[in-house]
Amino acid sequence: MKNETNDRVKRGHRTVRSTLTSLVALGATSVLLVGGLTLISASGASAATSSATSSAQCNATVTAGTGELVGALIAGVTAGTTKVTFDCNNAATPAIAAEVPLLATIGTLSVVPTSEADTGALGTFSPSSTDTGCPAATAGQCALAVFTVPAAFSATDTNAACPPTQAQINAGLFGCALAVATVADAPIAEYLLTYASQTIVPNAPTISATQTTGAPGSKIDVSDATGNTGYWWANAIQTNQATALGTTPMAAPSTCGSGGGYASVTSPFLFTNWFAAGSTTPITGSAAGVTISNDCYDGKTLHAPVLSGTITAPTTLVNGTAYTAYLCELNVTPYPSNDASSASHCGPAPTGSLGLIDASFTFTAAAGTISQNNPTSASVSATGSATFAGQLVTSGNSGAVTYTESTGSADLTVSASGAVSTTGALKAGSYTATGTTADPSSDKGTFTYTLNVTGATVVTPSGPKATRVNGYAVVGKARTLTITGSGFSGRPRITGHAGTTAVVTRATSKLLTVKVTVKAHTRSGAYTFTITEANGKKTSVRYSVRA
Repeated sequence: MKNETNDRVKRGHRTVRSTLTSLVALGATSVLLVGGLTLISASGASAATSSATSSAQCNATVTAGTGELVGALIAGVTAGTTKVTFDCNNAATPAIAAEVPLLATIGTLSVVPTSEADTGALGTFSPSSTDTGCPAATAGQCALAVFTVPAAFSATDTNAACPPTQAQINAGLFGCALAVATVADAPIAEYLLTYASQTIVPNAPTISATQTTGAPGSKIDVSDATGNTGYWWANAIQTNQATALGTTPMAAPSTCGSGGGYASVTSPFLFTNWFAAGSTTPITGSAAGVTISNDCYDGKTLHAPVLSGTITAPTTLVNGTAYTAYLCELNVTPYPSNDASSASHCGPAPTGSLGLIDASFTFTAAAGTISQNNPTSASVSATGSATFAGQLVTSGNSGAVTYTESTGSADLTVSASGAVSTTGALKAGSYTATGTTADPSSDKGTFTYTLNVTGATVVTPSGPKATRVNGYAVVGKARTLTITGSGFSGRPRITGHAGTTAVVTRATSKLLTVKVTVKAHTRSGAYTFTITEANGKKTSVRYSVRA
């Protein structure tokens, strides 16, 4: 099994180039300067970059301060100290060099690249009659420029930062770009800068599973952990994915967020492995249902990656066994993996990379367990609540599921088929229905559904109201009575005459089934049941005792 998993991961890695190649390409497609102090448009950047290389027209050398040049990556620079000398072919007509944060890479059409660059710290080119250090290697054919990494980066966009902020690093913007261009809007060379001061790695990614138990084959809803501030690193930059896979990067979208943005991380970057408790042998899973949105910047807000979707529990899981499931993603950053055991959990790392990053959750396989899947809630305006309709979804069942509502708000109904509906227009507030599920194979589960109704005023649904007792109690015997009403929640406590014991055996929002026992020698007559909910709200109703 382990060899099978390793082979699967290796096959995915064959489509992905080394980490360094991705880093270089990210810098090469991030920001492109044009004549004077401006930048070409985001839409023109991708097309212009397709024919640009980082070495054909220029050579670069770190001539002061810290920094190591590897291809088109300049690692470990120091703000205010590092100087980079560019020696470019004069025939390429180099004009200017400037630094820009990677926000420009993930900007929408509303993000003006000009506002991202520090135009106060520029390197300008001068032709040389004697220099031979450019790729042309001939005197009179080279031009030189010295760029000093600014001590304090400054751009019109107040969110632009070099080095990037920790929040930007967490979202995958791990460096800044240094670009050379002509006065005719043509890019010549692009380099990626990382800073010696960048010693804090991105926060580790997280994953949270809604279902912690279920039958083999169940669908598990996953998301980022609540309050998560660590994302899925630079893998969520669409340019990186396109470069690694040899595809064309997306054009800049018009908006970020719902209905916009740079789509999602592609499937070759994602894997799932399952391990039984105490085992080191992986069980191959599928990440086909997992979605991690790409970074997107609209000029005001950095929309960081968001994890959502479903993971299907392998059908080979053994009932009664606890498992740890790992969601793994190829690491295309200069940082080491967040998991020192990522090779054991996710498979071997591709050559030239720094491993894989991952997050995990626990799951116990249980025979006969029906899992509730999303959606578990919905929102609707008060004006539209009268026509609200929804549908519960489950997995792990064998055959059709029967839903039985047991508690909840009187105005929210779940049918036997799992259809959710409301009874008339609702006031603003939250309405919840809970109950049980079952199928013909005796598999069982539970469900909870919440409907949030928005309006001008939030009104808490009214408390319980009992209207009638159906049947009567008998002295010295146990009888089953029913209490009708509305707004019942859970199984409330019922008290009556000192000689009467009442226990709720079944409850819905409109009907309580009660087992009533009356002690011998109790007088016949009319008495009062007091019904007390868990939240302390009460209602009362009269009942009869007969000899």
